[in-house]
Amino acid sequence: MIKKMTFIFAPFALALVLGACSDNEEPTANEEAASPETEQAEGTEEAAPAESALKLPEEDAVVAVVNGEEIQGKVYNSVARQFESTLASQGQDPSTEENLQLIQDEAMSVVIGNAVLLQDAKEKGHEADDAVVEERMEELKANFEDEDAMNEALAETGFTMEEMEEQLREQLVYESYMEEEIDSPEVTDEEVQAAYDQFAESSEEEAPAFEEMEPTIRQSLQEQKDQEATFARVEELREAAEIEVKL
Repeated sequence: MIKKMTFIFAPFALALVLGACSDNEEPTANEEAASPETEQAEGTEEAAPAESALKLPEEDAVVAVVNGEEIQGKVYNSVARQFESTLASQGQDPSTEENLQLIQDEAMSVVIGNAVLLQDAKEKGHEADDAVVEERMEELKANFEDEDAMNEALAETGFTMEEMEEQLREQLVYESYMEEEIDSPEVTDEEVQAAYDQFAESSEEEAPAFEEMEPTIRQSLQEQKDQEATFARVEELREAAEIEVKL
């Protein structure tokens, strides 16, 4: 099962572009030195099934309208393909009727959720720093032999260089919004201990020492709380939004 409504925002085109790059090239020193955001995006991209059963709209088709903002098919399609790849990597058949419906529902939920979050962020005055946008564009370009190779990879996704830059800009807006507007409770020592105890009891092998696992457990629990807080904010925004799904 796909983890429901994953709102760890990363540019959809970026994930696809870097996925295409990794399929065709050996890792370079620049790739190894990529930013955390780039690594996160790479992690979201799995090898796509050989034959897709998805019925995808045209790239320039409008699949949804959120508070007057049109969402194009190519944005929806990139998310749907990532979900399809996730199911395939989990050993599931993405082509079943149930899974095709699941992919459609979850992809639409994600693109709408990201849209309402970004709209709220911009309304609250969050902006991207031009210098940081340029820096991240350079980090992205460093994953390719030259700009022609990057443009070729972008062309396969249906996105242009200008749209790629806009997605990087939106990512910065999103990061600022998450840091300043989403307030999730801190993980307590008791919660970390309880999670460790549960792991140790269920593990077939001897669990590592608590001190060794504590940072990883704490980070994982905090990410869960951050996700829950984000889901709650998305639901609030969706309830107040005017949403028309056209798919």
